[in-house]
Amino acid sequence: MEFVRYSLEDGNMNGLHHRFIQPPQAAYFVTTCDALGNMNTTPVTMGTCIAHNFFSFTLSNLHTDAQEWDLDKNGWKDGIKQGYANLREVKECVISYFGHNMVRESWIAGCPLPKGISEIDVMGCTPLPSTVVKPCGIAECPINLEAKVLHVHRLGARWTNYICEIVYASVHRELVERNENGPLAGYGLLNIDPVFEVKIASGDTPETSSYRLYYDRLDLSKIERCPEDIGYDADWIGTFSQWLDSEVGHGHITREEACRALELKARWDKDRDPRTNGAVKEELTRLLRKAVGGSV
Repeated sequence: MEFVRYSLEDGNMNGLHHRFIQPPQAAYFVTTCDALGNMNTTPVTMGTCIAHNFFSFTLSNLHTDAQEWDLDKNGWKDGIKQGYANLREVKECVISYFGHNMVRESWIAGCPLPKGISEIDVMGCTPLPSTVVKPCGIAECPINLEAKVLHVHRLGARWTNYICEIVYASVHRELVERNENGPLAGYGLLNIDPVFEVKIASGDTPETSSYRLYYDRLDLSKIERCPEDIGYDADWIGTFSQWLDSEVGHGHITREEACRALELKARWDKDRDPRTNGAVKEELTRLLRKAVGGSV
């Protein structure tokens, strides 16, 4: 199998297409405000939520040099991303997920409106007053997440990365009910028919020669459950010994082999250096490969 190899250490992509690193992510709006209360809404497809109970949301935006920022007495220079400028003044935002029905509005929000003019108003949408933060949400978006910026990091020559804490959520009641009882119960965001930016390119006709975003949607008919013939049977992942018991039940390994695997694991746990304990690692690996139905 042949690989094309790219070095990114110098900050240059060196021919690597960015979609090999940055997969398509569900699109959303980020609404910010300046110190005067003027709102800006930006369509974003970079960033995602991690953790559980405490929700940390990471998103990115274009920045500019501080020296360039100071050129204008009003703290603004044409061409600077308004969301970036606002987050320098008010470190709060609202993340609003939108579905396929708002693709047109997302394109309008990306147009170069003058600073201080609300994209929400121009889109013809309805501001949704926030409970905790200063920026508003968007009433037409079924999910609005109020967030406070915890950390700001410069990324290379053009980007700023924001790590935010989600402090409040507003979800359409219909969506809550659909997520509890509908055909996609428990799927959350997928119930809004989200869109994913896949590329930026021109069209293939004279009428579509200008550059536009291309969105894709999930094919829900392809949702697939993980196989039943491997893994812990009773619950989620289970412990090592519980998993081995299930693989004995699946007929992949014998009870004696499961006991041998437990013995080898205990020996490996005492010395995980492959140079001094390589034989144990190799035998344990062979047994575990057999446990998942693989060839030995």
